[in-house]
Amino acid sequence: MRALPQLGFVEAVRLASSRILDFKGRSRRSEFWWWMLIVMIANWVFTSFTSNLMVSGIIAAIVMFFGLAATARRLQDADKSAWWVYISYALGIASNIFLATSSAMNTLVEEALSGSMNEKVIQKVLANNAGEMGLYACISVLFAIFALIVIIMCLKDSDPEMTEHGESPKYVNE
Repeated sequence: MRALPQLGFVEAVRLASSRILDFKGRSRRSEFWWWMLIVMIANWVFTSFTSNLMVSGIIAAIVMFFGLAATARRLQDADKSAWWVYISYALGIASNIFLATSSAMNTLVEEALSGSMNEKVIQKVLANNAGEMGLYACISVLFAIFALIVIIMCLKDSDPEMTEHGESPKYVNE
């Protein structure tokens, strides 16, 4: 078996963008990481233009959706289940929705934007919304754990053998 050369930036982005809704098959690490760089930059650009948590959360969910198929294919290429990324994505959406609809977070943002943010305001908001903030923290920690597991699995090399998801896009028989 021989490994094909790594995909370049343009080739990887072209391939990933042509398969933006394709959750089947396999994707090489180079395709995945170059595409995720584009997705993360787009996410940062689009969400940086709004201070509204709801709008920012919706934008982040939409932009990150474009990385979902590539991540599923990447996990399948490493012979892992795509369910890891689906659960991670769902936890990320739940975290964003919770953050965007949180009265405590919205109060903190309003106080920060008005310039009246101080330690007493923060303590009061946190004391009045301890349960809400605790639940948000739990969802966020679960999301972080699942996201870290997905990232680690995406680092794994391609399985050189044919799997239920198809031939290896990296390794070819000579």
